[in-house]
Amino acid sequence: MKNLTFSIIFIILFAGCSFKINEKYKYRVNASNSFESYKRYYLKGETRLASIALKRALHSAKSGTDVNAIAKIYLGECAMHNALLIKDRCEQYTSIKQLIPNNKLDGYYNLLQNDIGNISTKYLPSQYKIFIENLKNKNYKNAFKSIQSMQTVSSKLIAASIMKNKLTKKEIKYIIKVSSSVGYKHATLRWYELLKKKSAPKERKIIDKKIEVFTSKP
Repeated sequence: MKNLTFSIIFIILFAGCSFKINEKYKYRVNASNSFESYKRYYLKGETRLASIALKRALHSAKSGTDVNAIAKIYLGECAMHNALLIKDRCEQYTSIKQLIPNNKLDGYYNLLQNDIGNISTKYLPSQYKIFIENLKNKNYKNAFKSIQSMQTVSSKLIAASIMKNKLTKKEIKYIIKVSSSVGYKHATLRWYELLKKKSAPKERKIIDKKIEVFTSKP
């Protein structure tokens, strides 16, 4: 009976401690979840919901007075612009970077700015390391293979945007296919525009017709 009582007390105390630990970092979880929602909405083209989710992510990060978390969100927003082939200098991140010297964040920033010469692969997120090594060696075929091996579509879009000028039409069509397969309509349309630039007049007309169909009201 004593052992049972002790066990119950231990479980209650442990659960209480776990709850306190979770509460301490709850803002990080909320910020991360909200930012994931932002990414999904933004790539789909649901701009109103994306804006709400982004504001919620920033609110959560700021409630924890965590400059590092805020910087990650700023860089993440910049990355989503890249994924849609929109040039972004990540000015929100650069405005606060001196507050948080962080080699990993700076490495990701250099990646997004396509500053290949200043990128140290050891500071990059793991999914981009092989990709950048191939890019530095101008092995574009293997660089694209590394894109294909990436787990998430958003990572594929970001990496592909960095080497967009080296992509073949076939490779762009692959990016369009994987983007479309998960319902990222906004991203898909943007990449169709890049494909159009690399296509002959006859194929451009077909692409224009597809875009018209995709954007017409139901």
